[in-house]
Amino acid sequence: MDFPRVRRTPPSAYSPRSLTALAVSALLGTTACQPELGEAPPAGPSTVQAQELRVANSLTTQALVFNALTTNAQAIPLLIGNGLVPLFSGVSANPYLQQQLKDPAAREVMPYLVSCALPVGIQVSWTDPTTGLPGTPWEGKLGLCPQWKTGAPSPACLNWVSACLLARNNAQGRRVELSLRGQDPSRPTLFSTESVTRPVLYHPATDAAVPSYAACLVPDATEGRDCGWRPEGLGRCVPGAVVRLGAGARAPDQCGTGGLLGTTAGARMMLRVCDDIAGCDAGDARKLASSEGACATTSPSVTFTCPASGFFNVMSAPYSSTQSGSVAVQVETGTSAATRYPLSETDTFFLREGAYYGNIFDAEALATTVYVDRDGKVRRGQEIVDGAVYRKMYSCQAAGWSGSAAYATHRLCALPGSGANCAATSVGLCVNPKEPRTSHCQYDDGPLVKGDGDFEICTDTGGNKWMEPITVFLHNACSALPGAPGDVCQAR
Repeated sequence: MDFPRVRRTPPSAYSPRSLTALAVSALLGTTACQPELGEAPPAGPSTVQAQELRVANSLTTQALVFNALTTNAQAIPLLIGNGLVPLFSGVSANPYLQQQLKDPAAREVMPYLVSCALPVGIQVSWTDPTTGLPGTPWEGKLGLCPQWKTGAPSPACLNWVSACLLARNNAQGRRVELSLRGQDPSRPTLFSTESVTRPVLYHPATDAAVPSYAACLVPDATEGRDCGWRPEGLGRCVPGAVVRLGAGARAPDQCGTGGLLGTTAGARMMLRVCDDIAGCDAGDARKLASSEGACATTSPSVTFTCPASGFFNVMSAPYSSTQSGSVAVQVETGTSAATRYPLSETDTFFLREGAYYGNIFDAEALATTVYVDRDGKVRRGQEIVDGAVYRKMYSCQAAGWSGSAAYATHRLCALPGSGANCAATSVGLCVNPKEPRTSHCQYDDGPLVKGDGDFEICTDTGGNKWMEPITVFLHNACSALPGAPGDVCQAR
């Protein structure tokens, strides 16, 4: 199996040659089990769009493959036979499913299942069987199967949620931002991409929320405070070149010669610029520049050197945390930095990994089973499963990466590199431009939205067609393989 070569500088638009692709499917891991991480709201008003199908893949593969709900042949018919709200809430809660929630892995999977299935604003309440107390409600986000709120899901719904769950896991349970793309003719805007993408609200090394995005608990009027900031946008530039941007002032190194950059409205405002796509605090090494005013004005602007990543992100905040204002950031163009700002989702997540498809919720297609017995003990069938635990889950890869099949085993399997305890079967290339007959997807770019690079109508090992694949795009080449050896996804 071949995988796409990494091209760190993103293309301006999708094409088979300009968008690279990584291997896909689901990963398995044994560490860092954590709940679904929601997006913290900005500290103030924002002009950017909703995040659409931008999500994080922090579900551990170990939990996805071995849990007492989706790896339980008795639980699956109950799970897909009714709405999620009545199945888990109040007096209507199903007692068998409630018993299976004693499995920590089942409790890890459910927030992701609900997040994939239900739209923003819909909650599923549940009781933690280990404490008897209400658990933190599971929140909807992507809305791939809204009917599952109160009624049984359709087969297409189950396929969408299955693909989403596969896309959102990795071995270490680390938070990695993804862009999910696909097409549903009955819902043409379901997979819309953002025209302006906001910075990530979580620290890339720790997965913890960046403190600066939280509200200030006490009034503060300092540039170095780590509260009361909000995400503005992302930009790209040529590493090592000088970048200038502002919100109502000339760049600080061009006070006498430069033109005004951007505008500020309302209260006096500040800017902070951070490396790559995640926000930062004042003392973070990723901070590139900050400003509370420039060139003898109270309007902010900054000059900085483009980092090695080739990406930067902008944060803003009122100088006084008790006031409110807004900025329209403008970058200097026409220089050797080739600066672009703001970036869209397709500009930010430009590395095409591949497609996920199939059905996790087929009780007859499990290679093993997990359940919680009457004594509350988690029981498992086979400890080691050769190949996929979910026999009807599949992934295909985009062409062009080095690293061979090793990428797939690290991305798919609980025992990375072994080909065992995998979440899905890797079938090969989604589209093979050299040998089209070996392609597993009919479309290299689905016809509903041209240019977003979604593989469509993909086949499994038996030649069966799946109409609900989800294509994953990443920002960094090896981000979906935290902890894996560097040469697994290294460019040739």
